Amino acid sequence: MGKTVNIFELIRKNEIANRFVKVFSVDVFVKGATFLLLPVYLHLMTKEEVGTFNYMFAFIQTLSIVLNFGLYPAQSKLYHEYKGMKRRQLLFSINLLLVSFLVLFLLPIYAFGLDIRLINFIFEYPIPYHLYRWPLLLALITSVGSYILFNYLLTSEKIRQVQIYNLLRLFISNGFVIGILYFSEGDKVLSRLITYYSCELFLWLCFFIGYAKRFAVKIDFSQIKRILSICIPVSLLSLISTTMGFSDKFFVLQKTNMSVMAIYTTGITIASVCSLIIMSFQNIWLPVFLKEKNVEINFRRTIKMSKIIVGSFTGIAIIMIIGVKIALMLNIIPSSYNDVLKILPFLFVAQIIHSVNVLFGNYFLYFERMRLSVLVGSCIYAVSFFINFILIPRYGVNGAIMALLLNSTILLTTVYLIARNMCRNHKILNPTSLSNTVVVPE
Repeated sequence: MGKTVNIFELIRKNEIANRFVKVFSVDVFVKGATFLLLPVYLHLMTKEEVGTFNYMFAFIQTLSIVLNFGLYPAQSKLYHEYKGMKRRQLLFSINLLLVSFLVLFLLPIYAFGLDIRLINFIFEYPIPYHLYRWPLLLALITSVGSYILFNYLLTSEKIRQVQIYNLLRLFISNGFVIGILYFSEGDKVLSRLITYYSCELFLWLCFFIGYAKRFAVKIDFSQIKRILSICIPVSLLSLISTTMGFSDKFFVLQKTNMSVMAIYTTGITIASVCSLIIMSFQNIWLPVFLKEKNVEINFRRTIKMSKIIVGSFTGIAIIMIIGVKIALMLNIIPSSYNDVLKILPFLFVAQIIHSVNVLFGNYFLYFERMRLSVLVGSCIYAVSFFINFILIPRYGVNGAIMALLLNSTILLTTVYLIARNMCRNHKILNPTSLSNTVVVPE
């Protein structure tokens, strides 16, 4: 009993653990419920519909990260550096820049029909895009707004609002979508898209009101300059990395069809439990990480957390794979998805590697070396794109798995070595302390 009390006491006193438990206690329920609902969607939609929706959803998520233009990392980085009125001006400036960038980017694309050419390029099989055009715009804008809002709630440590926001998104969005799909007889992909993002937009507006009340409608050009110095390199890197992240699905579709895409994206969805957890943790970890000025403490924390993540996620992967096997045996997941089990272990390995990479990638922002991150990212993702181009058209889904593992390993190794080198060059960590901490030999 004493040990239990000590554990709770340690969690209460540790800032990172305390915040993580508060958010994760709800996140684990929300994310767990999302995966429990996956079989429901697989039964309500055909494999072709699941493949089409997952492909479209991945495209929306990819583009919405790019269309944040690196402003949410700038918000995380600068929020705690300003107080009072200056902080309120910062929030206004970030959102003013976001709206301005969105208008400058989206208006000419939609005005000149460039979006039609893009959709025709990324979809191997024709879709009635005239029906999807405006719902896709709604989805993009809503996703972009949700990113910046959610980042603010976590950065400002409004944990209770984060919990409420997550729960409402779970029950309202999924509840309406499942109801519409159950009674719908038409295009279920379009019905799911419109219903889901309409609910997301409603909830975003409800919570954005409180966010907007924190704005001070005044522009500080020195703040604008600092914001741009962070967001421009980050947005360039996001463009490169998200394009690379979507390219595997693009090449798989070129080689196969939507039924195979359903298998591949369903496997990714299940394995992405690791990604969802690490991003929840990243939202909590990053503000604390950026506030810590002692490089040695940060580096040791990162190494320790990397080991915890590898061990924890390995356990989660084993449990999830066994769970999927049982769900297939009981027909909770349709038997037509049996091939998911063949690729799931490899997808989990790639997700674990990616999760560790997220932690070490923070050092580019920590040392404000975003130009270096763009240069490194450009080189790595060019190599990764070449690997995808070679392997996936030749070997299909198996090629995508091989490419994913190879690309993830190359990226983590490179980012880790650069992060370690930046810490050494900072001259706070001495070579002896580093050699005792790191696990990769010089």
